[in-house]
Amino acid sequence: MGMIAIADSFYIQRDGDAFKVEGWNSGNAPRTEPAKGWSSVFAVYAGSGDVPPLLGRYAVEGRSLVFHPRFPIAPGVHYRALFRPPGGGAPVERIFEGPPRDVTPLARVERVYPSSDVLPSNQLRLYIYFSAAMSRAEAGERMRLLDDKGRVLPGVFLPGEELWDPGFRRLTMTFDPGRIKRGLTSNEAMGPPLVEGKRYTLVIDRDWPDARGANMVEGYRKSFRGGPAERHPPDPAQWKLTAPKAGTSEALSVNFPTPMNYPLLERMLLVSGKHGTVTIDKDETEWRFTPREPWKAGDYKLVVDTGLEDLAGNHIGQAFDIDVFDHVTEHIAANTISLPFTVR
Repeated sequence: MGMIAIADSFYIQRDGDAFKVEGWNSGNAPRTEPAKGWSSVFAVYAGSGDVPPLLGRYAVEGRSLVFHPRFPIAPGVHYRALFRPPGGGAPVERIFEGPPRDVTPLARVERVYPSSDVLPSNQLRLYIYFSAAMSRAEAGERMRLLDDKGRVLPGVFLPGEELWDPGFRRLTMTFDPGRIKRGLTSNEAMGPPLVEGKRYTLVIDRDWPDARGANMVEGYRKSFRGGPAERHPPDPAQWKLTAPKAGTSEALSVNFPTPMNYPLLERMLLVSGKHGTVTIDKDETEWRFTPREPWKAGDYKLVVDTGLEDLAGNHIGQAFDIDVFDHVTEHIAANTISLPFTVR
């Protein structure tokens, strides 16, 4: 409970999430709701400025007029309780603070994909996975790419572009496509963001706040080298499928000649008619499917969405920079091909 604010025999206090006008059995305090509603007598506001009163319910409980907000009191928010004495007189105002924010560091960078320490010079995207929900619109200030001399490289990522998953735990950062696609002005004037043979370090600051406003447990650094550009679309004919044995729960494994896009690998390959779990390994060059039930002998199909991409954004049947006017998008047309395999 807080300290009191007094107007004759009335005073205001907060008890948990409820706001109370005490002394309600004295003076001319009405026992039934006034014609203009209880909010004409007692109202609570969140924040500052010209804002409407909080929604909630009122009740006369013994010696108190009590306001129960519809939603719990939020950490770090200022609340203003305003009481207008029903018998006239000067209004009484009281400021309350919500509970303190929990600023215990919890979040950290769990992983960054691609996981390899060699990325193609036309690398298209980075995926940063956090252990907790993060605040948005911070990447421009909290994340940077350094060259081999520790200098910050400007204009590397698509300006103002932050793509988050619904839980705000996976951030997608896109390298500037104008510098990746050959034939565009930015590519010819500035070159690609990454250069083959040069070393880079991705730096993520510890003071990136999570969704609660608390800094991360620690900062993050990933060093890697620029490799040759990848210009050829993924070709399923070059993939190696290793079929499991009948009567076992061995994994079907698929090996790729070059690394593939991790989040797309999670959802763009499936085994027709089977349920199980997917594991991605060996720097995104191996996909394994472990069935929920043992394999039965017979013919099966690995169904592949042709939107599956490699690290450079080339997807099955089309290179990323074949059309310099194409826009980068996460929404890919859903077409599939099937790769047969036999379990014996």
